[in-house]
Amino acid sequence: MSRRFRRRLTKVGVPVKHGRRGFTLVEVLLALAISGLLLTAATSLLITLSRAWAERPATRDAFDAHVDGVARFFVSIMDKATMAPGSENAKSPIFLDRPVDFSDVEDPLISFFVREAPPVLVWPHGLAPRVHCYIYFEDDDGLSLLWYSDLQEMEKGESGKAELESEDDLFKTPISKFCQEIEYCYYDKEEEKWDEEDRLQEDNENDQHNLPDFIRLVFRMESQDLERTITIPIARISPNGLSPEKR
Repeated sequence: MSRRFRRRLTKVGVPVKHGRRGFTLVEVLLALAISGLLLTAATSLLITLSRAWAERPATRDAFDAHVDGVARFFVSIMDKATMAPGSENAKSPIFLDRPVDFSDVEDPLISFFVREAPPVLVWPHGLAPRVHCYIYFEDDDGLSLLWYSDLQEMEKGESGKAELESEDDLFKTPISKFCQEIEYCYYDKEEEKWDEEDRLQEDNENDQHNLPDFIRLVFRMESQDLERTITIPIARISPNGLSPEKR
């Protein structure tokens, strides 16, 4: 072999030097192990969260649904309230009144009249029409509706209006035993703030009580408390703005 050919072979056979080297086998195995641990931890966390959501107490959802249902019931029934017969001078379909001969309360109750009672107000003769309702709260029994229908036997009272013959003719429908508190909310125009009271606000000048702007219902089950605020509908004004709307 000539010297010239050997020189070419020597130049061609010189190894090329690189600036970076690849990962070793140990480094690759270590990276795979760390990635596997992270993936396992993420999967375990996802399974734990999914199991906790699936096994959450069913009573909690039922309690939430009950509270929402009670709030919607009062909003709906008071929105349907209209002027009762013989109350042409009334300013609002929602007012304060006491049931006839009902001696269990000192203060009047939030009252209203509906032409058609909701199905929850069970009457022995079917669906009760022309119903007078009273929102009634007791510490032991919770929230209820006291009510009677104009179709029951009535007598003329001292005020000249038709009234029930006795307290025994008054129906009582339980609404929520979970309702543990009721608060009456008033807006103070002078102080420009809201006042919350556990009893109806008294009007000392007229020796009467004031109708609240809102009522706040506090529901309690075990250690969980939920609150709902119910707006008292204001007087409905007719389109001409001169007199209350008759429905």
